[in-house]
Amino acid sequence: MHISASTLRNRLLSSARLRHLHVFVTVAELQTVKRAAETVGISQPSATQALAELERLLECKLFLRHARGMALTPAGAKLLPLARRTLAIMDDAATQAAALAQGANEVVRVAAISAAIESHLGKTVHDFAQLHPRVLVHLQEADASRQASLVADGDVDCAFCRAPPVLPNGWSFTPLWPDRFAIVAGHAHPLARKRRVTMSDLMAATWLVTPTSMAAREAFDTFFAHAPTPMKTHGVVTNSATMLSSLLSQQYLLTFVPASIVRSRVESGLLAEISWPQRFPFSPIGLLVPHHGQGPALDSFTSYMQRTARDVPETGMRPA
Repeated sequence: MHISASTLRNRLLSSARLRHLHVFVTVAELQTVKRAAETVGISQPSATQALAELERLLECKLFLRHARGMALTPAGAKLLPLARRTLAIMDDAATQAAALAQGANEVVRVAAISAAIESHLGKTVHDFAQLHPRVLVHLQEADASRQASLVADGDVDCAFCRAPPVLPNGWSFTPLWPDRFAIVAGHAHPLARKRRVTMSDLMAATWLVTPTSMAAREAFDTFFAHAPTPMKTHGVVTNSATMLSSLLSQQYLLTFVPASIVRSRVESGLLAEISWPQRFPFSPIGLLVPHHGQGPALDSFTSYMQRTARDVPETGMRPA
């Protein structure tokens, strides 16, 4: 039987609950009702009932039940991103309402790549918050693809990233902080204190590499393109700054990453930059902002970031 969108909308407004969506998303992620019920904090029969009610309201099957658990139907797969976004909007509403109740006048929603967070935002966002206590900065870490979705859906007010290949309509990008690639190791690595590192030293080392989709991996492969033998690599491939730091600290490994990713750890002495005469340029980190619709809080935030960026020298790092 055909059902109109208006009928479905009215039905959902009158009968659907956020818990229905919470259970739906959690079952999709965990693929079992039992574990989803435990995660949500309800009984398994209640979770099963919530799914059945949502399927009844939508008049479509969301999951295929089989012996190994639950699998999304085509309809469920299409609705899952919408359910996640609805829950995310609810989370944002709760965060902003709590902030307003505690005295904040405005909220600035920010997305940032890990390189921006690791290198500069820890200090600059803190300083801004100290100067503007009535503005809540809601910052989330998001890679480039996630940022594109957040910008397209209007879920962020600005984003710290590298220049996107194609600018979103109505947005502009301003470079803020220069960046480069660096060869990095744990502070106890023998090469960390060697003044003149040779290509033979690098060739003999074991390398912790990033995934092939990352710009650092492409730069690494280019640097060693003419090596006579394949480079020795570690059994873990990761783009997590925390994981990189942990592995470099535990073993004699080298890695080739953006300096921004490890800047704070190098400057604190946990890691060390390996001395090498060649520079490895990389695209700067900047600020993506809309042309129009900036309120006073966002305008203050972006102006502060651009002003303080002028006083920051090129990514400063030092050997151990």
